[in-house]
Amino acid sequence: MNVSKIQAIIMAVVVLVAFLAVLPTIISSTVTAAGTTGIDAATSSIINLIPLVASVGGIGVAGLIAFQAIRGK
Repeated sequence: MNVSKIQAIIMAVVVLVAFLAVLPTIISSTVTAAGTTGIDAATSSIINLIPLVASVGGIGVAGLIAFQAIRGK
């Protein structure tokens, strides 16, 4: 394997670990925001989707970095 490919895969792992370190803060913030008084059920449901969207984004970015490393770009 090429050194640049190994560095890119390590970078993908670092991005994934950093995202997973921030994820509990995202979850607690959305739970607090969804539990705020004055918000109806529909708005609360949409706010509760934020951790899912953030998870897909973080895993997607790490996967994209790893994919580009394997393809050699």
